[in-house]
Amino acid sequence: MKVNIFIFFLIFFFFNPLKAELIFENEFPNNIQGIWSPDCESELQVHIIGKNSSLWIDEDYVGLNMSKTSEVQGWTAYKWGELDGSYYYFLKKNTQNQLMELSPPDEWDGIDYSFLNSNDFSVYEECKFVPSIYQIIYGEIVSLMNSNLIETCTNDSKQQECINETFDFLDVSSDEELSIAELTRAARILIYFTFIDKRVGEDRDIGFVTYTTTSLFFPAISKILIGNYDYDNSNTLSLKEIYTDRVATLDYQNLFKDNIKGLDPSELKRLIENLDFLKSILIN
Repeated sequence: MKVNIFIFFLIFFFFNPLKAELIFENEFPNNIQGIWSPDCESELQVHIIGKNSSLWIDEDYVGLNMSKTSEVQGWTAYKWGELDGSYYYFLKKNTQNQLMELSPPDEWDGIDYSFLNSNDFSVYEECKFVPSIYQIIYGEIVSLMNSNLIETCTNDSKQQECINETFDFLDVSSDEELSIAELTRAARILIYFTFIDKRVGEDRDIGFVTYTTTSLFFPAISKILIGNYDYDNSNTLSLKEIYTDRVATLDYQNLFKDNIKGLDPSELKRLIENLDFLKSILIN
């Protein structure tokens, strides 16, 4: 009986092999991180690889991907997420310091890695810089890749650190205040992920128009946003002001008092009248 059970399991695993799932838990190796292109001189295609992310840009497509990696037979494997699913890619440098890239065949079973021995790979040269046209349009996304923001905010246990890291990333001037220009920069990044990242066709065209015109209309919105939270009349937003009325330990009452002191008598009188008007509404 024991022999029959053994034969049963042997036949089961032989004809139904377990799918070996790749475990993605490593950063991209240092020697792979950088700027790559099939032709650096043409400036038509560029593949930018960071610690935990990669960005592909060409004339017809642009996409940012967040992924850890896994080592398989000397290749670095990572998963690229698309709107219609996920795809696997394998990277390795050759003896000429070029980057080779392979993808599995269609309907890959996740077990057979014999395709890694084929010569059907793409080859990329390492470039010294991002093409200027792409740097102008997507420089903020490249900066995002080079920051710690992605790694911090993808960790559910670091929500507070994520908020602080986001503020530090947006604070380009490092003065612990967000200006109108810095808030507008945040809007462009948000629009990128909403309308452009991995989009094609008409949706992407609309995204480009919105992305390029954000600098024209969003400063007005930023002024409204600052007007709602700028308790010290600095025309900027600090992290403390953003947290005001949300974290009990913050001394927001003193912020309000300092704001009152800055008003001239006529403005103060108008404020009191408005408060009396509000009080009468609440009582009635």
